[in-house]
Amino acid sequence: MKTDKGCIFCKIIAGEIPAVKIWEDKEFMAMLDIHPASIHGGHVLIMPKEHFELITDVPDNVLKDMGIAIKKISGALLKYGEGLNVVQNNKKVAGQYVPHVHFHLIPRFENDGVRIEKWEVNNYNRGEMEKVASKIKKLMK
Repeated sequence: MKTDKGCIFCKIIAGEIPAVKIWEDKEFMAMLDIHPASIHGGHVLIMPKEHFELITDVPDNVLKDMGIAIKKISGALLKYGEGLNVVQNNKKVAGQYVPHVHFHLIPRFENDGVRIEKWEVNNYNRGEMEKVASKIKKLMK
């Protein structure tokens, strides 16, 4: 199993740094975020125990199993809160501050002040949408 000695999540997984675990199995660990998004808490981080930096680095079978684990924990968090955001960031510019793939499962409450949907919407100019779609499709090959 690949680890990164400088990665704080790898250190937590190895037991070198304490964490409040919610769930774990041989492949994944879920813990409470020490800085929850809302005052109600319950903000969970779930990650593979093996070190991968970006979602595109995670093997398909591991990502599939992680989706099942996210679903399991999400069921509990939807009972804990009134709603739930599942967020995954890639690279620092997108808000990934720990370079170890992880998902944020954030229970939501009425008027909790959490801002996930923070962007302002934009519109495409005529024909621009098709050009962008074409560019992305070519990059997928």
